Amino acid sequence: MKRKETESAEPAGERSFEQMMGRLEALVSKLERGDLSLEESIRAYEEGTQLVKQCKAVLAEAEKRIQRLTQEGVAPVTTSRDEVGEEERGSDELPF
Repeated sequence: MKRKETESAEPAGERSFEQMMGRLEALVSKLERGDLSLEESIRAYEEGTQLVKQCKAVLAEAEKRIQRLTQEGVAPVTTSRDEVGEEERGSDELPF
């Protein structure tokens, strides 16, 4: 009788990045234990490689969004060296 894979029943396109990473970690744990049959190991490896591709795509998209926000000037404001007070800088440090 074939075992049901309930953990991967949810379509990958609807999973969050965190859910995909959790599933990937579970697959790695199963593979590292070494108690899967050859066929189960191959299926787990195939699923894992697909999850890696999907996670990379999500991360690439997130990086593009961050770059776009940075270019638009919406990125968090950092304190310039001129705004750092003497007490934070130390009396022996130059202000530049």
